[in-house]
Amino acid sequence: MSIIHRMTVRARQDRSTRLGQCLARLDEVGRDIPGCLRLRIFSLRSDPLTWQVEGQWRSAAARDAFLGSEGLRRVLAQAIDEALFSHLECAVELQQQVA
Repeated sequence: MSIIHRMTVRARQDRSTRLGQCLARLDEVGRDIPGCLRLRIFSLRSDPLTWQVEGQWRSAAARDAFLGSEGLRRVLAQAIDEALFSHLECAVELQQQVA
């Protein structure tokens, strides 16, 4: 079983590109966390102001390590300081592995 964690971030008008650059730094943060199976950062084709950060984690402990990491804190603090987004939403789902 793995855990998928999604953050949906809505950029402020005219700030989507800058938000994407800021969020892209999370890729490196994820690589440094043991148990990170995959981390994707992308904007939605249907709404270029909306960005998704999708992480797949081997365990809840790995996910929690990412969510509590200094790297994530720094990226989000920068996005807040630069007023890059207007909305942030998080969701978690469990994914059963098929044998």
